[in-house]
Amino acid sequence: MIVYVETNFVLELAYLRRTSDNCQELLRLAADKKISLVIPAFALIEARLAWQRNVARRNRLHKDVRAELGELSRSRPLTDIESQSNALVAALIDTAAQDRDRLEEAIASLRDRSSVIAADAAIVTNALAAERIFDLSPQDAVIYATVIEHAQSNTGVKVFVTQNSNDFRVPKIEQALAKHGCKLLLSFDDAENYIRAQLAT
Repeated sequence: MIVYVETNFVLELAYLRRTSDNCQELLRLAADKKISLVIPAFALIEARLAWQRNVARRNRLHKDVRAELGELSRSRPLTDIESQSNALVAALIDTAAQDRDRLEEAIASLRDRSSVIAADAAIVTNALAAERIFDLSPQDAVIYATVIEHAQSNTGVKVFVTQNSNDFRVPKIEQALAKHGCKLLLSFDDAENYIRAQLAT
């Protein structure tokens, strides 16, 4: 079975989000050669860009919070507010390096246990068409075009797992995937259950 994942799979692992355990299970199944995990190379790049945006946003928030706390502490009832908020303020900055370390661990695991598919000229061309046909963002269009190109070149049971339901839960996209034997799944816990059931049969 071929299992396609994208950027939110990487971020789920890196930031230890709600379904990160399910993602770890999919990685284990790939390590045991029970599934073939496939990820667009673009998703790994996009995950790093997402981390960079998060850091920039937190830096802005850190600056604004410190300024606001300084202003509030001028009021006698709130003189201790800065010291009481030290943990929160520090967390905005101090977690960035830890997040990056976990992100790189997730990317390394995917490099070791999955096929990373580069975006060639055909994918770039098809992504532009997908962007226009399905009203996808340029990023989602590259993911979609990569999955479709690989799916149409490979036989067997295939699933595309994404938590980006707002953009990918489109009947025409589901039909295009199904045409190449690929089922769309919209959560990692559902994906793990579905894949285990398929493997059991």
